[in-house]
Amino acid sequence: MPNLKVGDTAPSISDVHWVRGRPLETFQTGKVYILVFLTTVCGGCVEIMPDLVQLQEDYGDDDLEVIGVVFKGSATAAEARVYVNAWLNQTCANLNFRVGVDFTGQIFRLWIDPIYCEVPTLFILDRGGKVAAIDPTDFDDMVPKVLDGHLTQGHAA
Repeated sequence: MPNLKVGDTAPSISDVHWVRGRPLETFQTGKVYILVFLTTVCGGCVEIMPDLVQLQEDYGDDDLEVIGVVFKGSATAAEARVYVNAWLNQTCANLNFRVGVDFTGQIFRLWIDPIYCEVPTLFILDRGGKVAAIDPTDFDDMVPKVLDGHLTQGHAA
């Protein structure tokens, strides 16, 4: 279960250690983000990767950005980055979105209740940096609504 609710302002992910793509310090107003929390030991996390690649491909020009955050407990950020990079090379050769690693679990705790954590967990953030949807069952329907501003903070406009 997420700690966040639809309508909440998205917390920062500035402490993520980036494996792929440029670091993202803050969510930019005017962009829609799909933030997905993953682990390297989750079959569902591997299965969702092609869908995430397709979402970035289909909507990247419409100011949508997919971001993956992988939890990999490790002694150091460098060790975690090496491990996650190898996992990405093995599981998603055509990766086209940013991926960071949370080696301490700090970012996961801001977003997801660790007691009830299920991965992958996906958040859609609207153009104002608010949580518009959590684990939507139909990306194909939900993403265009958020991009068009017809769904903000989880409510049809």
